[in-house]
Amino acid sequence: MKNALEVPLKPLFFLIVFFLASYLPLFLNGGIIVDDWGDIAHNLDCAGFSDCYQSWFPLFSNRPLAPLPITGATFLFGNHFSAYLVFNTAIFFFAIGLTTNIIRKLIGAYPALVFAIIAAIPTIAMPVIVSPINQLTATVSFLYWAISLSLLFNYCITKSKIAYLLSYIFLLFGFLTYEVILPLLPFTAFLPLIVEKSTLNKNFVSYFISFILPILGILLLVILWQKTIAPLFMDVDSRLKFNASQVLAMLHTWAHVFYLQFPLLIKKVWGYLSVYDLATCIPLVLSLWFSHKTSSPVSTNERQLKFLVIALLCFFSSSFIFILSGESATSWGYGARGLSSTWFVFALALAGICGLIKKYNAALLLVVLFFSVASSLTFSVQRDNYVKSWQLQTAIIQDILNLAQTHSLNQGTVILGDVPKFLTPNYNDEIVFSQPWDFGAALAIHTNKMISDGATIDTQRNDLNKLLITENGILISGWWRANFDDLWLYAFDPTLQKGSLTRLKNADQLKAYLNKPFRTQ
Repeated sequence: MKNALEVPLKPLFFLIVFFLASYLPLFLNGGIIVDDWGDIAHNLDCAGFSDCYQSWFPLFSNRPLAPLPITGATFLFGNHFSAYLVFNTAIFFFAIGLTTNIIRKLIGAYPALVFAIIAAIPTIAMPVIVSPINQLTATVSFLYWAISLSLLFNYCITKSKIAYLLSYIFLLFGFLTYEVILPLLPFTAFLPLIVEKSTLNKNFVSYFISFILPILGILLLVILWQKTIAPLFMDVDSRLKFNASQVLAMLHTWAHVFYLQFPLLIKKVWGYLSVYDLATCIPLVLSLWFSHKTSSPVSTNERQLKFLVIALLCFFSSSFIFILSGESATSWGYGARGLSSTWFVFALALAGICGLIKKYNAALLLVVLFFSVASSLTFSVQRDNYVKSWQLQTAIIQDILNLAQTHSLNQGTVILGDVPKFLTPNYNDEIVFSQPWDFGAALAIHTNKMISDGATIDTQRNDLNKLLITENGILISGWWRANFDDLWLYAFDPTLQKGSLTRLKNADQLKAYLNKPFRTQ
């Protein structure tokens, strides 16, 4: 019988095939969404890396290391949009790989494979993949945490003081980049308890000082930065917005993702599938099957039980992301980015369940196969739709560029775009143009700010982004303003897949287009 720590070649081969099949269509044909446009356009108004990094403040004052990966990537890749997808995914996979290796050493190869598969297809948190510039803050934070965990594991084995110190330094880096790793803290706190059988029993106080106190110190530093230090010299929008009266409501939104939102995604996936999506599941099934047949469980049931309890603790603590921030959990559109760590620890918990059952019986294998295939299919459909979204974004931008040449637009022109907010038909609110900063930034990038800005409405969905028309101009979303000095309307026709460009000279002209009453100030 093979050792549980060995990595069988057949499962590994089919795992790689599955990952390539899942991600290559996105790498070859996908692009960026929403905040990513603004991240690139941000560089148009600053000079050099240092200036661009500093210009992100006070926006990123609560996360001072967050602008580093964004600024670095935008300087490195410029307008090579697919490069961001590859780069962001590589960082995410590196973090998953480091975590998978530790799981393999702790509870065996089969549970580690289950974790790797599920974690790599974030079906309820797609923006972590398809928003590859802005979500670098999340993937880099995951990577910092994974490096920290690997160093801590190394310390548990070798007692290297350097590994111990670096472990908590990287954990601090992770929190100063993005607090998304908060639910993973139980894994960090109790990893030594899994590795060393009687660590806690020997001396509770010593364990607390060595492995719990550093984490509490890091959290205290982050809170002090957000609530006390940073506000002394800049405005701070702290993510910590706890409201005791909203605890149950936020907890329900988190639970709602799992008992209703995700099951509904699985239920409706069948109407969107392609042959390629179905074929992608073949190497997935083969990888799990061969791993199930060739891997043996580790011998220590106590370690497996500890791992599962800690993994479940991580999973349930993921609800704190929403409780502490006062934000609702949603699995659709851009809001799904908040669930990236929830999905990560969910994969961790599933690995723990697989690791605890020593005999990998057929019932558990069928459950894992069903869930993995369902997750793969929902991921594939969303991936396909984001490819279509990118194609529609680029088609709209190119159409506007052609029309701009025809109409000889002036430097500094502003465009109000009546463009799709979501793909039609969409599966899970796959975004096209949803915010003023993505549409306006996209045009600014492609025209080197000849078209200086833009904003969006979507009359097809009757979504006007809180448009308010005044005598002198327009107000959108309560903050974006433009006057009628050089304002143009781009009206996209979904039937023709093209649009028209019209000069907006006054409020009456825009009202006539909308054919709806608006109050004039």
